[in-house]
Amino acid sequence: MTFEEALTAELKTIVALNGRVFPLEAPEEPFDLTSPYLIFGSSEGIRTKDLSTGYQAGKSVQGELNVMAPRYADMKSIMNSVIDKIISFQSREIGVDGPFVQEVTYREPVEMFEDKPKLYRSVVEFEVYF
Repeated sequence: MTFEEALTAELKTIVALNGRVFPLEAPEEPFDLTSPYLIFGSSEGIRTKDLSTGYQAGKSVQGELNVMAPRYADMKSIMNSVIDKIISFQSREIGVDGPFVQEVTYREPVEMFEDKPKLYRSVVEFEVYF
């Protein structure tokens, strides 16, 4: 299981999202904007490297998680659950046969209101090493 597949599987376990987890963007119209959802972006990452043997099998992957919700309180609560989930990756295998995460770092979430869809958004950037 790739990192992105494992990340998706883990995020889909957050009950308040009801399985609404999408890579890069939400589906096109018609799309239910009355229920919270999460959009994420991640990369293939950069292989780790040491001075004596060069590139290793491990990777550093950066990503971004966007929680979207019609109510501010829901957005806050779901982002707290998302952060708890990301933190839980530390020192364990994620997904089913996914990578073993050695370290997790995240930044402070940024909150905003998206005028066009009339949704609250919270964005958090993270980095994992596996």
